[in-house]
Amino acid sequence: MREFTVVINECEQPALPNVLGVRIRNTANGQKNLTLSFDKLVEGLPGAPLTERRLDWLDVMGAIFAIDNACERGQGDTDWARDITAFVPVRDPAFWEEQATEIQELFGDLTFDRLRLHFRPDPNPAGPPRQRDEHPECDCVALLSGGVDSYTGVLALLDSGRRPLLVSHNNSGTARYQRAAEAGLDLPSERFVPFRADPHRSGSVFPGNEGSQRSRTMLFMGAAALAAAALDVNEVHLSENGVMAVHVPMSAARVGSLSTRTAAPGVVHRMADLASRVLDAEINIRNDLVGMTKPDVVGRAVELGGADTLLNLASCWAIGRHHAHCGICAPCLMRRISFLTHDVDDAVYQRNVFDNEADFSSSEQSRDNLSQLCQFVGELTGLADAELFIEYPELLDGAPALDPGESLTLYRRWGEQAITELRRHSVPRRLLG
Repeated sequence: MREFTVVINECEQPALPNVLGVRIRNTANGQKNLTLSFDKLVEGLPGAPLTERRLDWLDVMGAIFAIDNACERGQGDTDWARDITAFVPVRDPAFWEEQATEIQELFGDLTFDRLRLHFRPDPNPAGPPRQRDEHPECDCVALLSGGVDSYTGVLALLDSGRRPLLVSHNNSGTARYQRAAEAGLDLPSERFVPFRADPHRSGSVFPGNEGSQRSRTMLFMGAAALAAAALDVNEVHLSENGVMAVHVPMSAARVGSLSTRTAAPGVVHRMADLASRVLDAEINIRNDLVGMTKPDVVGRAVELGGADTLLNLASCWAIGRHHAHCGICAPCLMRRISFLTHDVDDAVYQRNVFDNEADFSSSEQSRDNLSQLCQFVGELTGLADAELFIEYPELLDGAPALDPGESLTLYRRWGEQAITELRRHSVPRRLLG
């Protein structure tokens, strides 16, 4: 396990070597190396400027994201996970020390890393952003990431007559996909509220190749929860298909630190509890797509008239770094199956592992990912219920959103959808036997 110490805004000078200094604002010793701005989100919130606790909430969520980005992961099971000690400046250290355990556990559940937080008094906290024009009237807040699922979730909210305020995390790697989602929704620009969180990777403390960003979920949900609390609507909608949300690993190699749980139902529920306690408002965070597979989601988008937009939306885990769909990661494989199922125009993939043997053989990752997917969906469609629960106990992790039977039904449906499409293509057909 790799070990790191991170200090935010030079709030502490521990006598330790190799301290990573993250500056979210300019200090006496240097310029900021991470852009973090909630101005557009905050400026339309009603009433007096935000309380110090709510300002601290934004600062802490931003610091967690910065810490995650600053600590470079290694290769393989042993070096992938990290042991991180971090010092974070806040206006009320005593209050935040009481929240530290819950924040650390949430971070660990998302990242499979160990985090120890130490809160220090902020001698020069930033003032509240200016509050000017109010956001348009809304009855909920929804996350819009630039991906297929979040876009479909918003389409469904609009179709049901809801009036969401749409919160986006804007950075250099995702902006064009968010613009595509916004264009496809055809709503007034006032409904779209981006915030900015973007590490300066060139020549700074942030490694150029650390793009996992699993704590982004905390930042994203945290910003939306603040807006919901301030607007007194108290309802946040995120949208992630249930297969990715429950995220049963495709093989034993993906158990633990190599598996991501960014929208796990238990994590979402606990994040809502933390936000409710800190923001002093009853926050309900709902995943409206948790009972759907990715093909179900794409089919729903088509029903709602969004087929033409799907082509320009993001799915790939590496999209922020490469600005293209790799074609070999789990989300790319799932996306391709889902788009083919509904005969929807799709992105160009860097590697076509379904039909091109050379692309399939080009890397260990290409071979492993498709082979593991074929084995996984074969077991989903072939094993008895009891055998599946023994082989994949993570099927029990859908609570509180899904009970074990609902998780099993969801995954069996995904298995049938996937294996039907995979058998139409030469490489996976050979692997399935």
